[in-house]
Amino acid sequence: MFYWLSTYSRASLSLAGIAIAGLAVWLAVTSTGNIAIDQLQQTAQARLALYESTLRAAVDRYRYLPYVVSRNHDIADIVSGNGNADITNRYLEKVNERSGAAALYVMDHTGTTVAASNWNTPDNYLGKNYGFRPYFKESLAGQDGFFYGIGVTTGRSGLFISHPISKDGEIIGVVAVKLELDELEQNWQGGGETVFVSDADSVIILTSRSDWKYRTIRPLTVTERDRILRNRQYSGQELLPLHMDEKQSGDDDIVKIGNEQFLFDVKPISGSDWNLFYLTPMDYVAERRTSALLITIIGSGLILLTVLFLRERELKLASQRKSLEFARIQALNARLEQEIGERRKTEAELRGTQDELVQAGKLAALGQMSAAIAHEINQPIAAIRTFCASAKLLLERGKPEKLGPNISQISALTERMGAITGQLKTFSRKSTGVLEPVNIKSALDNVIQFLSSQLHNEGCVLEQKEFDGKLIVHADLVRIEQVFLNIIRNALDAMDGDLEKRIVVELSNARDQATIRISDTGPGIDKASLGLLFDPFFTTKDPGQGVGLGLSVTYGIVRDFGGTIRAYNRADGGACFEIQLPLMRGDQTS
Repeated sequence: MFYWLSTYSRASLSLAGIAIAGLAVWLAVTSTGNIAIDQLQQTAQARLALYESTLRAAVDRYRYLPYVVSRNHDIADIVSGNGNADITNRYLEKVNERSGAAALYVMDHTGTTVAASNWNTPDNYLGKNYGFRPYFKESLAGQDGFFYGIGVTTGRSGLFISHPISKDGEIIGVVAVKLELDELEQNWQGGGETVFVSDADSVIILTSRSDWKYRTIRPLTVTERDRILRNRQYSGQELLPLHMDEKQSGDDDIVKIGNEQFLFDVKPISGSDWNLFYLTPMDYVAERRTSALLITIIGSGLILLTVLFLRERELKLASQRKSLEFARIQALNARLEQEIGERRKTEAELRGTQDELVQAGKLAALGQMSAAIAHEINQPIAAIRTFCASAKLLLERGKPEKLGPNISQISALTERMGAITGQLKTFSRKSTGVLEPVNIKSALDNVIQFLSSQLHNEGCVLEQKEFDGKLIVHADLVRIEQVFLNIIRNALDAMDGDLEKRIVVELSNARDQATIRISDTGPGIDKASLGLLFDPFFTTKDPGQGVGLGLSVTYGIVRDFGGTIRAYNRADGGACFEIQLPLMRGDQTS
């Protein structure tokens, strides 16, 4: 009886031990797999965000380009049939070289290409009709086009971004830029990870695995295939399904592609109908589960030691993964820093060009007023000659005691000449590019004093409305003076030939904004020119009288200071330019 109980007890203990061991194995395998999947999901989310940022950065660099080109008057002229094709083609070629895009081209309202940056290449777009492309139809309807497909002329895939060309409120054509994202795709392939982008029809268009390109995540419908065929979006591609067998394992999304299993995460790309996928191989999870199973089976007596070992091994692997992740992020950051440096260099070059234009405008103003300046200086010179002759006569007559008033007059006249030349020296100085507190009223006074001789000679009355207090803005004194100089000189030119010339300058402030209004009594601005005043190279002056950069530079300076500028015609005649600049805090005048 005792032996039977002992045997039963040992058997029960053995069964209990086996059950406990089995439970321990099941818990170890399950928990290890879950931990591995959680870690992979966290990593996948971080990687998705990083890949999305690099893709958006590559695309956003060119989103502005079609809009900027559509604003060029030569582009509107070539679409209307009045432009010079050679000039327009070379302009597009130069802009495209600067931007680094694959191609930049212009189509008329039928979709026929009338100008292209690749005009001098064998596979140029000139004369080709792309009216069937969705991006052309979208822009012809007044929207920005966004389309990915294989080029029907070059056979190379790319992203097409387009913008409508308007003239007199009517859409007359479309300008488009093509981006080839091969370099971005090559970087993905070199990263050793599985990532791809699908379009609205679930066609894979960008991928780190070249054999998946132009495969579909799901079978296409007949309607979808017909639309893709009409658009000639993926010419020559069969668009076969990738055969993704998706299944749910608890809360984990697992997909099987061929003989491989992946844990996948997806992220919609804002501003488009694309989706970004990141796939993590399940081999890592399987390895972790197998290791936990083998270690647990070795002996429940070594569970504690095994747990400690697994913990140490897990930390080591996590550290290695973090090191690799950090190295990849560093490489991506280095590329981003390089791009940022290039953009800053470009901005600095543009700022330098703007400063040179400001300086050229000042020197031009000095040249135009040379006659008035000579008159201002000749008057004291003539007076000095008279006083010197008088002093010489007094000396000859032996009356040196009467030389005092003459000498005083000569000294006063030389001080006046010094003030004139000092003013010219001060006004012709170059901008330092440093923004600092600037008193708007003082800057205006400097310009008005500088122009006083020219205003007097041209018979123009300049009236300053009374304003108490200070208007302090964060700006560059030299460039803000150039803004006022350009507008007042334009007002003088507009009133050329008028019997009565009058310029009114008015200062005010409201809601932390300084407002400067400069109006004249000239003929005003015609409606056709109002919307084009601040475009580069637009001018209403006769040939040889101006190049159309003054108001364009003025617009750029005001915008750099965070302000706005607009022009309109006054009800009682004449034009008015209104500038608004943000006041510095603590310097608003009530």
